[in-house]
Amino acid sequence: MSVARKTIPVNTTRQLWGQCGGFCQNPSCNKPLFREVSDQVVSIANVAHVIGQGSSGPRSDHELAEFIDRDGLANLIMLCLECHKIVDELEKLFSVEQMFSWKTSHAGKIRSLFVIPKITDEHELLSEVNDILEENSSIFRECGPYSEQILAGLGGDGLKVWRRRCLDTILPNNQRIIALIETNKRNFPYPWKVYSWMLEYKIHADAFQYNCLTDNKVNDYKLFPRSFEYRVKSRLGIECKPPAAAQQEELEFRYNTIQTFIERFLSRHNAIECLHELNRGTMVVKLCDGRELTVFVTNTYYFTDYTLERVLEVDPAIDAIICSSPAARYSDSAKRQCIEHGIGLFMLGEFMGAINFKGEQYLNFLLRADRELREFQLKDLSRQAKPIPGVRVYAFGSFLRRRLHADIDLMIVYEEPADRSELEAFEARLQQFVKRLGQPDVSIASAREFASLRLQHDNLTQVYP
Repeated sequence: MSVARKTIPVNTTRQLWGQCGGFCQNPSCNKPLFREVSDQVVSIANVAHVIGQGSSGPRSDHELAEFIDRDGLANLIMLCLECHKIVDELEKLFSVEQMFSWKTSHAGKIRSLFVIPKITDEHELLSEVNDILEENSSIFRECGPYSEQILAGLGGDGLKVWRRRCLDTILPNNQRIIALIETNKRNFPYPWKVYSWMLEYKIHADAFQYNCLTDNKVNDYKLFPRSFEYRVKSRLGIECKPPAAAQQEELEFRYNTIQTFIERFLSRHNAIECLHELNRGTMVVKLCDGRELTVFVTNTYYFTDYTLERVLEVDPAIDAIICSSPAARYSDSAKRQCIEHGIGLFMLGEFMGAINFKGEQYLNFLLRADRELREFQLKDLSRQAKPIPGVRVYAFGSFLRRRLHADIDLMIVYEEPADRSELEAFEARLQQFVKRLGQPDVSIASAREFASLRLQHDNLTQVYP
């Protein structure tokens, strides 16, 4: 009997990310838990149980099995996909004690990166904090989602650089600021105002780390609290714009960025006859095919169901929403809601492609780069499933033509004669691997049967060999 898996609580996953620092906790691996493919960053992180679930899970016969919280932090370890598969399938080679030691050793390495000095002079401590803030600010200006480097190229290598700098510099810097203040808080009179400032900053740092390292984005993402930087600089006697003025300046800059996108890309699009602005967030786009779209442009970093509700409160007659920041994203849930209500939700590049189509093809438009990424993933997983000699694997259906898809349609084609049991074993392995991307629907056909098939959509793609 299978055991229903519980979802690991968000706070537990956050703590686990904090312990692993974004790297596989197997000391013989230590690979980064993200891989760049084309312009996309794919997570290869797996939360693994040291003592597995149920009575037949990996290492579930250990003497601690009855006493430990199987889904608790102490029994979880962050591994890459490969290491997770190895430790579970070869469980006898990886003891509970050994895996616990991996966690302890790895956490020690992460902590060693943050040797925090004892500081009793507030000016000295805040000076170090300010230096770190300046480094982060410099990276944001030069490489961030609204930097000239990204705006000029609309992503690509610029976004790769931004993601790398988040992981290798900004995240560690955020943790060092928190550790500096947390470690030294008892060296100053209680209550120490700087500590309360830091707690507000920590909310931002935690959310930013979670959004950088996982695919489960935080809906109520806390933006950088400008008041923290302002207070630190003011305490040091450094001139700094008040938070309200800085925020207004940033909003103006982001609005000008949206205007740049409109003038540089949309106004020159072959499918657009004309466009005009209704207000600072909305424009009317008249298409050459006669359609007229009321389009809301947002610079929200992560567009969610909540964001959608706020937009519709302002204007329920919106036909399309464009997320203008090249580094922004929207949730699948928000996309699904928009499709159900006949609203197009797009990144700028998606919108520019989608307006060439109508109906479902418009609402659920899939970029060619996204399709190619999906094809690459299926090819990689098909190889990992250890195909038997003489078979081909084809993909077709909504997975290769829609942004949101119901299932992943695959067909195994074999040359006769073939061993049916081997085919079914390969089918089972392929099902198991492809589950990482969605719900697979695998069928088997002989080469003769396949030649007579007439598929409804011309998107049949061979993914193996």
